[in-house]
Amino acid sequence: MAVIVCPWCQSELPVEEGQEPERYCPICDNEIGGYRSLQIGLDRNEELEEDAEARAELDEDEVEDLSGLADWDEDKDLREKSESLLVYEEAVEKLLDEQETVPECPHCREYMLEAGNRVVDADSFLSRESDMLGGPVLKAPFAMTMYICPSCFSMQYTLAEENRTEFAQRLSGAGAEQKKGR
Repeated sequence: MAVIVCPWCQSELPVEEGQEPERYCPICDNEIGGYRSLQIGLDRNEELEEDAEARAELDEDEVEDLSGLADWDEDKDLREKSESLLVYEEAVEKLLDEQETVPECPHCREYMLEAGNRVVDADSFLSRESDMLGGPVLKAPFAMTMYICPSCFSMQYTLAEENRTEFAQRLSGAGAEQKKGR
């Protein structure tokens, strides 16, 4: 049995022998395959046993000569990568626990991390003028909260909490005035 790890949501997808692997992840619906996929065989113990048997057949001098070429460095690298991935995931979980709002990524549906706020001043923002509102739809300066997906690293901006109330009041006030004018 082999396991395919989705590069987007890191879900492990088992593949039975003789079956074709999934083209799309059933968890996040992203494409699996090509350069973005990683296949890990679960029969690693059998390979290690075969290596041990092959080494037993060699004489001691040959074993010493070949010891530098062993796959042990690869195993160490995989362990270190796995450990760093676990540390990364733990850090993501702790940061998510600190957040009041935890939006879902529109691409891979993972929870997004709040990265900070970006203030947009009047010099760098040209608002759309609305006849109904009698002025701009959104007045600068305002702040946007930026979120980053820890899985696919896409970014998303939302209007900061302190500006949402002002924006909603602006729209509801203009809507109420328009109803009175009819």
